[in-house]
Amino acid sequence: MLNSITSVVRSNQNAVMARVGAGDSTVYTIFDVRTQSNPYTGTLNAVKKAWNKHYKNSRQFVAKGNHRYL
Repeated sequence: MLNSITSVVRSNQNAVMARVGAGDSTVYTIFDVRTQSNPYTGTLNAVKKAWNKHYKNSRQFVAKGNHRYL
C-alpha cells in the first residue's frame, strides 16, 4: 500500500496519518502504532475526525512550558 505517491500528513507517538494516491484516487489512512494496523481509511474529512477523536495529543502535555495554551 505504501509507495512513491504516499506522504505523511500528521504523526505522533500514537499513530501516523498518511495520504495515499494522487488526483481523484486519493485515500487517507491512519496507521496505529500500538496495534500495527490501519483502523481508519477514507476521505480526508472522515480520517481527520477519527484522528482528532482517537489519536491527537493534548496541548497541555505537548507544549510543556508554553503557558499561552494552558
